[in-house]
Amino acid sequence: MANHMDTDGKTNLSPYVDRRLIGASAALVTGGMLVCLAGTAIGTVAVVSACRRYLADLDEPPREMARRRWVQAKSATAAGVGAWQQHGRQAR
Repeated sequence: MANHMDTDGKTNLSPYVDRRLIGASAALVTGGMLVCLAGTAIGTVAVVSACRRYLADLDEPPREMARRRWVQAKSATAAGVGAWQQHGRQAR
């Protein structure tokens, strides 16, 4: 590849770069990014609205469900520990 020499002896590659292609490339990349951002925003709105509808259709609020499950887990754990200790006493 031959380089173009300036009058001061420095190498200049600018005659080989088509600025119109660089500008078109930048415009297409910018447009693609804007389309991507718009698609992401639309998808986010769709997911958030679906989550809100799902939560609104629940018979019991998620906080109450979590609290009930926590109480169940604590009760099951206490029952398991009690059974394990009872089994240990019977084995002796």
